[in-house]
Amino acid sequence: MSSTSDIWFAFARTFSVFFVVLALLILVFYMIKRISAAKGVNGSFNHINVLSMHHFSPKEKLVLLDVLGETILIGVTSNHISKLSSIETDLDFSVTENKKKTRFSDYLGQKLSGSGIRTKTDLQKKGQ
Repeated sequence: MSSTSDIWFAFARTFSVFFVVLALLILVFYMIKRISAAKGVNGSFNHINVLSMHHFSPKEKLVLLDVLGETILIGVTSNHISKLSSIETDLDFSVTENKKKTRFSDYLGQKLSGSGIRTKTDLQKKGQ
């Protein structure tokens, strides 16, 4: 009977040490997460802001960034990212103009009117 109780005692001691080590590991990871979040490592401070983006194709675009107060224009492709320019002047992105919203049909009518193709609008104007 002594050997059976010794096996169970060793089994219990092994798993209790395992759970203590596991609890300490979880505690250490939790503390690392808390400390890094307090210092801003986890992205709590925004040092890079995207000011504007223009897509040329699905894999090519121009991006205007504000990085720590400096305005940078970069080109992004599927294989490469390159700095194109650094802009020294302050940019104002507030929209103060009231732009008239144009419909696509109006735009298309303007483009087709100079090409000699008769549109429905042209026919209506001619009839009046």
